[in-house]
Amino acid sequence: MPWQIDERLASFISVTEVERGAFFADALFRRKFGGPPPDFGHHIVAFYRRDATTFLPASYLHLWTQRSIGLIGGGCTDGDVLRAMTEEQRARVTAAGGLLRQTLGYCFARFEAGLDAYFGHCGDARAKEVDLAAGFLETGVVHLLIRPNRALTPERQRELLAQAQAIGAF
Repeated sequence: MPWQIDERLASFISVTEVERGAFFADALFRRKFGGPPPDFGHHIVAFYRRDATTFLPASYLHLWTQRSIGLIGGGCTDGDVLRAMTEEQRARVTAAGGLLRQTLGYCFARFEAGLDAYFGHCGDARAKEVDLAAGFLETGVVHLLIRPNRALTPERQRELLAQAQAIGAF
């Protein structure tokens, strides 16, 4: 499905996949998670255009695909970059559901065709709110959410959940 950034953000935010997540988001990821971002999978970054020549990584999301599931983790937003925005820009970001919501939308549109479901590993309450608003559902497993990309039989959903659980924290 085609994706477009929320029009309220289009003049100062751009979301894209980058080749090396650490190149752009290492400091942010380390602050949020205490270590470097994964060096595999897909790295999605929302960039803030502060001026005509300065683009700052404002939000990061990691996607790892395993067979027919996508494992989403590492979603984080840089509060320092948000504070560098004007009040109006911050209000637009809030009205659009936040930058994590934009990286999720990009991820879903770009990769869902080949996947039965996305799983999110989420231990942060604020991030979980965003994930649920973006279409994730509770699985009954602590920190593990699912977002089916198509109708799944209960049996198929259980099979995919077992696959995600077997991987562990991601």
